[in-house]
Amino acid sequence: MDTSKLMWFENSSEFIEKLVKIGVDYHASDIHITPWKEQVYIRYRISWELESFYWISLENYEKLLNTIKVASFMSIDEHNHIQDWKMIFNFKKDWVDFWVNARVSVLPTIYGENIVMRLLLSNSEMLNLDNLWFSEHNKKIISKIKDIDEWLVLLCGWTGSWKTTTLYSLLNKYDPFTNSIFTLEDPVEYTVKWYIQSEVKEKRLSNTSTNYTFQEWLVWILRQDPDIIMIWEIRRKEEASICLEAANTGHIVMWSIHSNSSIWAITRLKKLWVEPYVLASSLKYIIYQKLVRKICPKCRESLEFRKVDFPDKFHKYLNKDIYNVFRVNSKWCSSCMKWYIWNTLISDIIENDDDIYTLILSWKWDVEMKEILISKWYIPPYIDALNKAINWELDIRDAIII
Repeated sequence: MDTSKLMWFENSSEFIEKLVKIGVDYHASDIHITPWKEQVYIRYRISWELESFYWISLENYEKLLNTIKVASFMSIDEHNHIQDWKMIFNFKKDWVDFWVNARVSVLPTIYGENIVMRLLLSNSEMLNLDNLWFSEHNKKIISKIKDIDEWLVLLCGWTGSWKTTTLYSLLNKYDPFTNSIFTLEDPVEYTVKWYIQSEVKEKRLSNTSTNYTFQEWLVWILRQDPDIIMIWEIRRKEEASICLEAANTGHIVMWSIHSNSSIWAITRLKKLWVEPYVLASSLKYIIYQKLVRKICPKCRESLEFRKVDFPDKFHKYLNKDIYNVFRVNSKWCSSCMKWYIWNTLISDIIENDDDIYTLILSWKWDVEMKEILISKWYIPPYIDALNKAINWELDIRDAIII
């Protein structure tokens, strides 16, 4: 889209709301406000690609920056350090009220402070596992999670892959009146009635300074008689050890971790020096997910793809010689943004069984584990992508490079 000057509102708070509303309308995951030498550019990340939309003057940028900092509980006098927190916006669409949680990050640069806002919608429909684009095979596995009464459920993926959304969708399978559900996040992304939600954030009051670590919060939560604990990403051995201990003592623990596959998540935990026997006895499910661009159904272009055209790793899963698939059309389409329309999800899931238990105890690493599991029952994420391409949701070229 051509970059044009965006009309400034006298009230900078109204201007921020306008930016967020545009992001919601285009299904953007992030808003980037980047100061350069002569002006400030506003870009939106849509279907993983950064699109330049508008620019504003440096004078208006200063007003915008200060308003964002105040609304996000940041220091307006601090310009040389990274700051982050969040803002909440309330909107109405199709006569339905919803709110947007904007996670705000401010980073000093040579031309000013760069602002990035991660947009998270409160739509109840997106906090439902049935609406999160999991394959039928993976839905059947996920549906069994609500029947466990202890163990660890690990959700992994890249930044911006909707891990927290899936975690809350899992929590929504439980009755909050008969289960004590705690969440520990930085910050809380979805506010849910009857959940007991805590934010781990350094808070400075007028005369005091309190700083609580994830490790301290976890210990205190365990003293609160929880049934289910959902935890934002853990990066340290001590935190992981407490979570695994809780999962072994009658609690359901869910947490997220950055990883490029479910198998690699096991390797990451081993690199945190988590004892293999503790991990093997605590872990029940690992869910890996990744958002990918969904092809526009109105402008996609049909083509035939032969079995020999697919990389070798796909051949064992193909039972036909020719497939009718789609790719993006190079012509402009008024219904989409550069031939794609929002996203879909690809995933793979590991359910702990005797094979996984033995592999974890044996200290085998991800490559060797993957080879062994593929020879048994494991379905890697690129096969989920292949199925979505055959079902005309993905560009075939996007699917075969995953």
